[in-house]
Amino acid sequence: MIILASFFAYKSVQMFLRLSIYIVLGIVVLIVRWHNKKKTRKRMDKQTEYMMKHTRKDKDGKYPWEI
Repeated sequence: MIILASFFAYKSVQMFLRLSIYIVLGIVVLIVRWHNKKKTRKRMDKQTEYMMKHTRKDKDGKYPWEI
C-alpha cells in the first residue's frame, strides 16, 4: 500500500512540475507575441506612411489604386 501511495505521489509531483512548466512557457510565449505584434504594427505604419509619401498621384490627386 505504501509503495502504491508513493508511486501515485511521485506521478502527481511529475504532473505538477510539467504543468507548471507548460503554463510558464505559455505565458512567456503570449507576452513575446504581444510585444512583437506591437512592433510589427508600428513598422507597418511607418512603411505605409513612406509609401503614401513617395507614390505619385494623378491629376485629380488620387492614388493609382483609387481609380
